[in-house]
Amino acid sequence: MAGEWLPYEPVAYDGPVDLVADLCVIGTGAGGAVFASEAAEAGLRVVMLEKGGLYTRRDFTQDEETMMPRLFEQGGARTTSDGGIVLLHGSCVGGGTTVNWAICFDPPAQVLDAWATQHGVEDVQLPALAPSLARVRHVLNVQRMRPEEVNENGRLFLRGAEALGLKAERFEHSRTACLGSGFCTLGCAYDRKQSMLVTYVPRAIRRGARLLARAEATGFEREGDQVRSVTGHVTDPGTGRRHALRVRAAHVAVAAGALGTPRLLAQAGVTSPLLGRNLSLHPTSAVVAVFDHEVRGFEGIHYGAYADDPSGGYVLESVFAYPALAASTMLRAGEAAQRVMHAYTRMAAAIVLVHDQGRGRVHPGGEGAAQVDYALHPADRRHFRRGLRQLVELYLAAGAREVHVPAAAVPPIGRGASRAALDAAFGALEVAPNRLALFSAHQMGTAPMAADPARGVTDSFGRVHGLRNVWVADGSLLPTSLGVNPQITIAALADRAAHRLLALPDAQRR
Repeated sequence: MAGEWLPYEPVAYDGPVDLVADLCVIGTGAGGAVFASEAAEAGLRVVMLEKGGLYTRRDFTQDEETMMPRLFEQGGARTTSDGGIVLLHGSCVGGGTTVNWAICFDPPAQVLDAWATQHGVEDVQLPALAPSLARVRHVLNVQRMRPEEVNENGRLFLRGAEALGLKAERFEHSRTACLGSGFCTLGCAYDRKQSMLVTYVPRAIRRGARLLARAEATGFEREGDQVRSVTGHVTDPGTGRRHALRVRAAHVAVAAGALGTPRLLAQAGVTSPLLGRNLSLHPTSAVVAVFDHEVRGFEGIHYGAYADDPSGGYVLESVFAYPALAASTMLRAGEAAQRVMHAYTRMAAAIVLVHDQGRGRVHPGGEGAAQVDYALHPADRRHFRRGLRQLVELYLAAGAREVHVPAAAVPPIGRGASRAALDAAFGALEVAPNRLALFSAHQMGTAPMAADPARGVTDSFGRVHGLRNVWVADGSLLPTSLGVNPQITIAALADRAAHRLLALPDAQRR
């Protein structure tokens, strides 16, 4: 039976944990799992630390109330410091890949070219990155969605895009023989989504790596330009008791995500003025369209198709959400909210994912979750206005009865709305925190790579400037916003970094 083959042992701790390894990887998401697996395949002794819990198919109840607190940081309720943008990111074995939409884009060539020519990153353009991309795509079974896999939600998107003359395409995705249960973001109970939970992490374990879930790294023991050990605590899931954690390692890879990695690097003594800055978020908003017929967008694969903005400012993506998440993003209350949600089975939905020019900052100090500041760039506000209007027009062209923009100041836009009515509706739209529902599932850039230490926290391959044995293997490395879903790019950069480590002389690797 699918899933029984996973090589996971029950998590339990009855005392302090003190281990020795060639490599300690902090985080098991799209970057950390790949880095750990490649190193373990090469024969290194690897320890993987994951702050979140270990949940597998047996634990995935397909219930929002149960799974959101288990799988997401702060139950999916983390926000920027002004409360204006919800920051969604996984906190469990597999990280964001356990809860993501399985959407796969190769990094855009023009973005990689800009990293090379404008940001001083070496050997990062597509020809150099191709071997890593090929390995990652193979392990994750990346493939184009078949037409029959696109649900009615996606078909309506494609119909509306065609009516507007937009070039739309089915997504590439990382699933194998998907059953169409529709619960990707609450953990795949059928092991068909090829997340790190069922691919790279088990691969690493089979090659001798050790996984510690509920193991939080909080500090380091450093000697000169090297980190000698990772320190922190483990938590027994049965008793809730904490015990001391120490992993003495020849190398450390930090892959705690763009919001967590800056704090850990600061604890390791990294003083680069760039650390925690340069945050990009792919800020995102959505529209919901109500049709006369049953759409049942919660069935099948939620995320079927996309259309690019020719200017490169955003991507339109067909998506769907479970009831609680859908209701929370509509910025409606009382009878208005009830009326929208009563039409849940007739809803279609899509997002505008902005290739942001705005930048923010993660403040690594203090207690609890790091403070995150972020401000939209004027160009990003323009892209939201244009992209949201385009989605409204797309769904009206597809036959929607009415379309809702998640902004309290914008009333529902009905079938047959004139250009003047659209002008008035979007004239009232204020693209600002807490005026338009905004969220981010892609945090990037807080420890950017560059050959020159004045331009990057790490070198071009993820090794931290000034520390001989510390690497970064997550979205923190990206010098700019990527413009598309970053899972494949992060995984490929981690593969590239791991192979850079493995190419070092043996005396420097162990």
